[in-house]
Amino acid sequence: MNRRYHLWIAFGLLFITIGVIQHLSGTGSDATTGMFVTTGAVVLVFAGTRAMRKDEGPEQDERTRRIGAYGITYSWFVTLLYLFVLFWVQNLGVIALSSSDVILSSILLMAISARLFQWWFFRRGDVE
Repeated sequence: MNRRYHLWIAFGLLFITIGVIQHLSGTGSDATTGMFVTTGAVVLVFAGTRAMRKDEGPEQDERTRRIGAYGITYSWFVTLLYLFVLFWVQNLGVIALSSSDVILSSILLMAISARLFQWWFFRRGDVE
């Protein structure tokens, strides 16, 4: 395994260890403890999946890069419109959302719409 992945795994384990020690000793708040453990777990997952890759992934050319960029751009624009609508819906008193609801729904919308736009552009063949 590459030395870089060992370093990332060490950082992930360090974050988890700090979080567990804070929790057991009672020195940190629940928020910081959760932050350290979650960050460590995410770093471990990403380092592990990167380390298990056998090849460089699919070959990229101009077309695939352009489709990826267009998909992400469209996703960003849809998310911007979504946040604009949420702002006005909240201010008009139609619904009341917590900040965590807004953040989670925005993250999910951005990730899912980016993938859907890229899939749609790949089916069309190209972007213009």
